[in-house]
Amino acid sequence: KPTKPTQDTHAGGFVGFVAHPKGRIQKIDGAVANPETPAANAPAIDPDRWCWPHGPAMNTAEIETVKDMLDILELKGAVVTLDALHCQRETLEKISEKKAHVVVQVKNNQPKLYQAVQSQFQSLFDAQKEKIVVEHKESGHGRQEERYVFQLKAKLPPELTEKWPTIRSIIAVERHRSANGKGTVDTSYYVSSLSPKHKLLGHYIRQHWRIENSQHYILDVVFNEDASRIAMEDAVENMALFRRFVLNIVKQSNCGARSQRNKLKRAGWNDDYRAQLFFG
Repeated sequence: KPTKPTQDTHAGGFVGFVAHPKGRIQKIDGAVANPETPAANAPAIDPDRWCWPHGPAMNTAEIETVKDMLDILELKGAVVTLDALHCQRETLEKISEKKAHVVVQVKNNQPKLYQAVQSQFQSLFDAQKEKIVVEHKESGHGRQEERYVFQLKAKLPPELTEKWPTIRSIIAVERHRSANGKGTVDTSYYVSSLSPKHKLLGHYIRQHWRIENSQHYILDVVFNEDASRIAMEDAVENMALFRRFVLNIVKQSNCGARSQRNKLKRAGWNDDYRAQLFFG
């Protein structure tokens, strides 16, 4: 259940959700509200979803809130995408019980699982038997990026198979970036309850990060969040809360204006429009 905001819960920890047709992508995520301000360490919500504050922006609180949220959401037929923070056995089992599928990033917060996934792919790469399932190239603003998606049937050690019974496939996403004559290569790993032959695994991962990047762009360009000079801890957290609350309302409104910026301007100029924006 959404918690009632208090002095402590105004920190702005958020989890978002929205109802979609069967086969939808359900993205759950947390991120830093303003990386330039040490106090602004609250998880950010997804702009395409309604959200609620769940307490101080601490990993344990966010994990427990996501678990509680899964109990009340209708997820049958959905594909849930999650950050590595939510690569938790109980979380994945809850999603399976709701007859939904999951794609979740794996990092060192689950060291044995991460090592097993990385090792399985490394053996394949060393033998030069890898097969690219998805290849994507894009360029712009002097930068180039190439992404290669590899998918395998999960072959985890027996103790990990017992601990993570819902994992059917593992995914590696290799990104090659170049800008100003300098290049970088990094690889991210994911696990999923979907078949390793599923053709949209790379798409689900891409959509997860597309939404994240879109949110950051809007908060910076429309709300000027990165330029904010607010420094007091409570003020930083409260403003982060207010920006995301307004952003959710504006994103879901069909009040005529085509852009979020124009909706905010009209809301500031016109009382009737503002009432329509907030109350429908």
